[in-house]
Amino acid sequence: MDAPARSSGPADVGSSPESVRGSVPGSALDPLGSAPARFGREARHPLAGRRRVADMVASIALLVVLTLEALAAGWGIKLMSLAFVSCAAPGNTCNVGLGDSVVTVGPILIALVLVASIVVCILRLVRRRLAWPVVLVGMAAVVAVFFAALLLIESSVTHGI
Repeated sequence: MDAPARSSGPADVGSSPESVRGSVPGSALDPLGSAPARFGREARHPLAGRRRVADMVASIALLVVLTLEALAAGWGIKLMSLAFVSCAAPGNTCNVGLGDSVVTVGPILIALVLVASIVVCILRLVRRRLAWPVVLVGMAAVVAVFFAALLLIESSVTHGI
């Protein structure tokens, strides 16, 4: 007349997945075959296969390339200030205020894009989401900032004769 003791969770830890399926309404089986989750948040499992490793390797490699690209673009924008050397030539006019602001703000924008890309990529890697496309977007943003700075510098220097 003693009834068998039941655990307080949705299923016994030692029970098979087949018996768990019917005991908790609306529960789905774990695709990796581990024990069912208890009340609250589900446990995270590593992704099966090589997708996780490939994403991690690709993201890290692209982050290194993005960092090198950002350094080159930042120095390139700083070197664009050499365009104002020709301002003293007869017939040339220069908008020094625009040029100085572009040379100052351009590398700051590139640094912000780099830091934002790194932070978002790391957060996506921690949450086990696909992260390498974020780095590609960051690379495109660095290129866009560089060419915008180039166009603004070119428009601030007008060559005369």
